[in-house]
Amino acid sequence: MRKLQKAAVALVAAAVIVQGLMPAGALAEERRITLEEALKLGAAESGELAQSRLQIQAKTIELTQAQGAVTNQREKDSSLLAKPHSLSQDLGIGLKFPEARKLLGEAKRELASKELQLRSEVEKLYLTMLQAADNAALLEQKWVQTQKRLITLETKLKFGAAGQEEADKQKDAVDRAQSELKVARLALKSAKLQLGEKLGIDPESTFTVEAKPDYVVLTQEQMWKFVAYAEKHDFELYKDTETRKMAEEKVHLTRKLYSAKFGEKDMRLIEAMYSTPAMDYELFMANYDSLLGDIKRKWEGIFLIPVPIVPIIVPVPKVVLQGEYDGLRYFDDAPYSLPVSMLEADKARLKEQDTRKKLINKVKKSYLDAKTAEEAYAQALKLVDTRKTELEAASKKHAVGWIKDDEFEKASQASEEAQKGAIAGYYAYKSALSALNVVSAGALDSSWKPGTLPYLAIDDGLEPIGEQPSEPGGGRTFSGKWAVKDAVEGVTGELTVQVPKELGATAFALFTKDGRLIGGKVPLDGKLVHLNVVFADMSGLKVQFYKDAEAIAEAVPDGYGSSGALPVTLKGKGE
Repeated sequence: MRKLQKAAVALVAAAVIVQGLMPAGALAEERRITLEEALKLGAAESGELAQSRLQIQAKTIELTQAQGAVTNQREKDSSLLAKPHSLSQDLGIGLKFPEARKLLGEAKRELASKELQLRSEVEKLYLTMLQAADNAALLEQKWVQTQKRLITLETKLKFGAAGQEEADKQKDAVDRAQSELKVARLALKSAKLQLGEKLGIDPESTFTVEAKPDYVVLTQEQMWKFVAYAEKHDFELYKDTETRKMAEEKVHLTRKLYSAKFGEKDMRLIEAMYSTPAMDYELFMANYDSLLGDIKRKWEGIFLIPVPIVPIIVPVPKVVLQGEYDGLRYFDDAPYSLPVSMLEADKARLKEQDTRKKLINKVKKSYLDAKTAEEAYAQALKLVDTRKTELEAASKKHAVGWIKDDEFEKASQASEEAQKGAIAGYYAYKSALSALNVVSAGALDSSWKPGTLPYLAIDDGLEPIGEQPSEPGGGRTFSGKWAVKDAVEGVTGELTVQVPKELGATAFALFTKDGRLIGGKVPLDGKLVHLNVVFADMSGLKVQFYKDAEAIAEAVPDGYGSSGALPVTLKGKGE
């Protein structure tokens, strides 16, 4: 095993020197670039990343503007000359800040996604240059060996110990080796050109690349960790999740505006149906049409208005006194805003579920591709060790004349081909891992281990893929709700939570994600009052639940605006 490890380490050497492209005296002045340095150079050179950073700055400014616009509108609405709004205007005001926050979050995630994609591109070019350098070094070694054998044969020819035909064959072998080396050096030059362009380095300058062998443990347990990481960090899933949250917030805000405009009494049937586990849309639409009919009838008929000076009562059609946005006029041309927004929320949920399912399948497939490449690389390493042992034995026999030159040449070529196969296997393995890292949104970044793949101990990957487990350390989960209402309008808000009784919680507290307490511990049925700015982005906070003095569960609020779901997870022992 130790012999094999040495052979493999030698195969993917810790430093690969690009030889044959410059004079030997220049080697000492070469700039040696590690992969980490290459990634930094690539990021600094990327115009796309620079644009994404500017986009984040722009979205940050827009978020500040949105907050100011909402505050300004509240001040306008509190004046004596305030004008009424339509539903679309109220929705625009209410969703302005959440929408701006959503766009800022997406801009940040998009930058992270582009950074990961750039990393993959740089790694690919870096590995291509490494592979080209390894191939060139191997073929240069072959060329030197064929030259040495030719010199030996020419010496033997002078003394009649070898034939002219044998010497001519060796000359042809030298020519072929030289041609192969030339092709390999051209491939290396091309790889260097592409990498240099990506890193902003003059490809004609004297730089080399280096790498130390590393690997990733690939087991089904690790695969599910990659899946869990991808679900949290994948950009496309993040966008669909945020779209779903925004759609749900629009539904919540629309219901809230309906109740404020038409009264909770008229909305009671709608609200009762909305709280049922499974929505019957046909029944809902029947009740909704009934609601619209009730609203319309309130402005039909006449008002009987007494005239004080003349003792008469003047009948005035109600429609004459109807305000610009009273009754059905409040909806403008969208009287079915609530059911439409509910359907949009359902579509967003289905889209999120579909994207999540596809992401999980993509990670699984990429994992299996990596396992396939891992097995091929392991077999290549095993063959290198076998051929190395055979070549060492053939070399000893050849030295004492027990085997002919042809037999020794065959053993040498077999060893060379095994090394080539191992080089190709290594880089195919690295490429497969890089692809898995991209698909899993960077899950492998913390999984690399230094050294050569311990192929005798690798998992075969043939066990059936089971169900996705709960997250490590996670316990039983509960579904709860959170809501924020104004305490002092525009200044402070109050947070309330609802969780199942089975949780056994008696109090809750709000924390930042880095563990800083906001306010203090509050009874479970109480209200946590704080500045509105604290509740601006609930997804950036964490709710912890207590049973007396013991912390028993925690949750990251889901949703935008003023309410959302609260997925609660019990803490494990010792957490």
